[in-house]
Amino acid sequence: MVTEVGFVSLLVAGFGGLAGGLGYLAMRIARGRW
Repeated sequence: MVTEVGFVSLLVAGFGGLAGGLGYLAMRIARGRW
């Protein structure tokens, strides 16, 4: 059973990884165009 705190931390980690991945991809695309 996952505790509420563990679920929230996992959710934050998931969103953080997703945001980081999108930011990294956007930066690569921006640098590739220049």
